[in-house]
Amino acid sequence: MADELSVKNAAQLATFVREEDLEDLEKLSKDLEDMAHKAREDGRIYLLQQYIRLTAIINPEIDRIKRRFQRENLAFLRKEEKRLKKEAKGKREEEI
Repeated sequence: MADELSVKNAAQLATFVREEDLEDLEKLSKDLEDMAHKAREDGRIYLLQQYIRLTAIINPEIDRIKRRFQRENLAFLRKEEKRLKKEAKGKREEEI
């Protein structure tokens, strides 16, 4: 039961993702990558490992959000196409 609630809450929270959130995550990923390069140059192995770990967490999330935005955009376009077809069919029937 608790797992079901967690899944539902996560799904609800996912609906609040905005383009700005994606941009911020991409910036964070870039910053972490830059910090990882700096840590490598400085020989700071522990920090390098942590930056790599954080990057590995963030990048799949960025990909997931991008795919979601693409799916939503495609769904919107399909709905618009369907609406326009229905509208055009209604106009043709009125002319007859």
